[in-house]
Amino acid sequence: MCFGTLKNVMGMSGQKQEQRQRYLKAKVAMALYSEYGRVPKESEIDEVYHLTLVLYKAVLGTHFLRKHQKRTGQLALF
Repeated sequence: MCFGTLKNVMGMSGQKQEQRQRYLKAKVAMALYSEYGRVPKESEIDEVYHLTLVLYKAVLGTHFLRKHQKRTGQLALF
């Protein structure tokens, strides 16, 4: 997966992006259910969902951005 592919995924059509978000929330709900042994509350699902998005952007986004900058020679040397 290259930086261009990541950009295309982030810029998906509204309906497809909404479907992907619902799918991710469902996966989060199932993971919480298997962890806690009970049905998670809506607030718990939303909290973990937002943490997932933040971690995805923080970890993978910076990795691909750094890789792209390194290829184009824009990486700062300090």
